[in-house]
Amino acid sequence: MNQYSKNLWHPFSNPNLVQENEAIHIVSSDGAYVTDDQGRTLLDGNAGGLWCINAGHNRPEIKAAINKQLDELVFYQLFNGVSHPRAVELADKLIELTQPENMRKVFFTSGGSDSIDTALKIARQYHTLNGQPERKRFISVKSSYHGSHFGGTSINGADKGGFRKAYEPLLPSTIFIDPPSLDANPWGCDNPEQLTQHCINQLVREIEYHSPDTIAALVAEPVIGSSLMVPPPGYWPELRRVCDQYGILLIADEVVTGFGRSGCMFGSRGWGVA
Repeated sequence: MNQYSKNLWHPFSNPNLVQENEAIHIVSSDGAYVTDDQGRTLLDGNAGGLWCINAGHNRPEIKAAINKQLDELVFYQLFNGVSHPRAVELADKLIELTQPENMRKVFFTSGGSDSIDTALKIARQYHTLNGQPERKRFISVKSSYHGSHFGGTSINGADKGGFRKAYEPLLPSTIFIDPPSLDANPWGCDNPEQLTQHCINQLVREIEYHSPDTIAALVAEPVIGSSLMVPPPGYWPELRRVCDQYGILLIADEVVTGFGRSGCMFGSRGWGVA
C-alpha cells in the first residue's frame, strides 16, 4: 500500500492506480533540485512541478521576505476597498512591468485557473457594460490547456488525461480552432507563413460563421505549454489584428510563459503583441 497516497486525492489521477505505484515523496529542496525520502536528489525540471518555483528553492532572500511579512501581516482580503501595503506595492510593480502593454489595473487571484476564470468573467462583463451583452462565446485553440476550474475546463482545447469529457456539459458554444503546428496540421503545411495564413483564414471563417457580435474573447497561450508548441512569428500579430477587426478581446494565458520564462517578460510581448 502506498502510505503517502492513502488519504490524498491527487489531481488528474485515478486513485486506485495511484495506490499501486511507488510514491515520489519530496521532503526537501535547494536551488534547482529536490530530495525525496529515499535520499535521491532529483532535478526539478518543471520548477515545483507546475512551473511556479522559477527563482529556485531555498533562496535565503525569499525566505527572509516571507518571515518578515509573517511578522507584519499574515493575510488580509481586498474586498470592498480594503487594502494593505504589499498589495499596493505589488500592483504598482506589475503596472511598471507592463508599461509596454499600457496595462491600467491589476486583479489578484490565487493561481492560474482562478486567473483564467476571472478573465472569462471580465470579458463578458466588459461587453455587457459596453452595450453588447450578447457577446458570450469564447474561441480557444485545440491542444491548449487553460486550467482545472469550470471555465478553463470548458475552453481547454485538449482532452488528454480527461480534461473535458468527464465534466460535460461545459460552457456552451465554445469555438475551437486548429493550433499553429508545423508538425501536424490539417492542411499538410510545413511553411510558417503559409501555416499562419491557413490558421487565420480558419479563424475568420469561424468568426463570421458564428457572427462576430456573439463572441466575447479569444483565449490562447503564447506558447502552447502542454505540447511545447511554438507558433510561427507572424501568428500572434495576426490574432491581434483579427480580434481588433471584429471587436473581440484577446486574452493571453501567460500562466506558463509569463515573467521571463519564454525569453521575454511576457510571451505575448515576445511576439510584439499586447
